[in-house]
Amino acid sequence: MDKSKWYFRTPFYVIMTLYFVLGYTTLGWGEKWAAILFPEDHYFENVGAISLFVAAGISFYIFVRAFQNRKNAQIHWLKLLVYLGLAGLYFFGGGEEISWGQRIFHISEPAALASQNTQDELNIHNLKFFEKNKLLKADTIFTVFWMAFAVILPAGALLFKPFKEFAARFTPIVYWGIGALFLINYFLAKLAKTIYEKAYTWPVIPFPQALQEVKESNYELMFVFLSLIVLWDLNRSLTEAKQTSEQGTVGRLAFGSQKK
Repeated sequence: MDKSKWYFRTPFYVIMTLYFVLGYTTLGWGEKWAAILFPEDHYFENVGAISLFVAAGISFYIFVRAFQNRKNAQIHWLKLLVYLGLAGLYFFGGGEEISWGQRIFHISEPAALASQNTQDELNIHNLKFFEKNKLLKADTIFTVFWMAFAVILPAGALLFKPFKEFAARFTPIVYWGIGALFLINYFLAKLAKTIYEKAYTWPVIPFPQALQEVKESNYELMFVFLSLIVLWDLNRSLTEAKQTSEQGTVGRLAFGSQKK
């Protein structure tokens, strides 16, 4: 299976980078646009939440497909757990992003939870326990996850073939270009903070939160493409396993006919 998919082609990466840049420029579009784009349940948060749910669906399909073909393709049980874990993680992230439908369905959070939540929302990542601990903050954990899975692991596989052969047995290794987009988004967020922080004066939503909404939305959109590449990688491995099996069958038949 060749790398002819659009997510291996340069135009995709150019378009995504331009989308990131455009997203950060909205920080300077004025108060009217700030009210439309940045608050809870508006454009950037909705794009992020929908992206996580889509990534969860793709990842669960990957798990089911891998589980059904685990014997023929010799898929390690740990790799199956990674597939399932990704699906669960994305679904959990999507639920947390929309506070598990609290605003959509007008759900009142339990008093005990509300007293411990810094934003009075029905979610876990805004609990005071996590918010007050720098290492356990959702943003820190999120950064460690994408850095490890989308950047460090693919970079190691790209530079060291023995590492790739070993790691690929236990976890999917995504295309390094996706990791590059994660890094581009990270540095664009740093640049946007420098450019727009002083100029952003809209009271509708604080600047740090507005910047965070744009950055998170971009990351979460990238998980859709990351999941598609994991699916491509699985399909490639299943195709190779099928071809190997067919070649083995042909070889055995040929050997049997020679003996006769």
